[in-house]
Amino acid sequence: MDIATIRGGTRLEMCSMPWSKYVATPGLNPSTIIDGRTSMRHLRYAWEAAGEDTDAKLFGRAQHCLLLEPREFEQRYWPWEGRRAGNAYVEFCVRAEAEGAEVIRAEGEYSAASAIAATAGFLAHPLVQRLVKAGSAEQALFADECGLQCKGRVDWISTSEHCLTDIKTARNITARAFGRAFYSYGYDIKLGLYKRWLDRVTGERWPVTVICLENKAPYDVVVVPIPEAVMEQGADRGLAIITKVRDCIDKNEWPGIASNEPYYLDVPTWEMDMEETVEFQG
Repeated sequence: MDIATIRGGTRLEMCSMPWSKYVATPGLNPSTIIDGRTSMRHLRYAWEAAGEDTDAKLFGRAQHCLLLEPREFEQRYWPWEGRRAGNAYVEFCVRAEAEGAEVIRAEGEYSAASAIAATAGFLAHPLVQRLVKAGSAEQALFADECGLQCKGRVDWISTSEHCLTDIKTARNITARAFGRAFYSYGYDIKLGLYKRWLDRVTGERWPVTVICLENKAPYDVVVVPIPEAVMEQGADRGLAIITKVRDCIDKNEWPGIASNEPYYLDVPTWEMDMEETVEFQG
């Protein structure tokens, strides 16, 4: 992604668009912004690779389609059996692209997404039913921050419950484990910025709810309303990083973790146990 293309961003809207078009549209997205927690150098590296697709991203899109738009799945995702190589595979991909579809591995993303969708009891969950009763899936959001064009892609806008809804999968969906993952993966920043932009686009306030699915049997489901204070703090953290990005663009400098200054050694407390030290000196 050419960093210069987002300067002077003024676009403010929500719309539907294919994944390929969304990726090609200039904008600083929260998945890249969270790398700024480490350093601006790490953020720029992630930014330059932001257009690269991965099996994990494809799996996420396929799973969301199965769960939220099952009638669209067969049209949008074509399963391929066998090695992803050779003339037959290339021709299959060309046909799929011409039909606006994505190719997924029959024994990979397709089977995994299907297993979760079939056994999770997703739609049987009463809270999930209320959330997905009416709404729009995979909505692209565009907003300007600090004179930079930003963008995001929201899993589901629930009009039935007036709620911004995000779907996550995890091995452990208990409160403590998911809480750690929530902050470790920067979900507070991502969802905080999504909420901020959706509020600005619509002129309304949207609560945020996460539907969390186990990615292994028994595929349990929990619905987690996210406190407003968490979203506000996450958005503030994201805006602080965006401000740094603006400064880096203006100066054309992208400092690393230590910003070219002497760093420090973070010594684990157990390595400086006082009793062992006294005994050694004894």
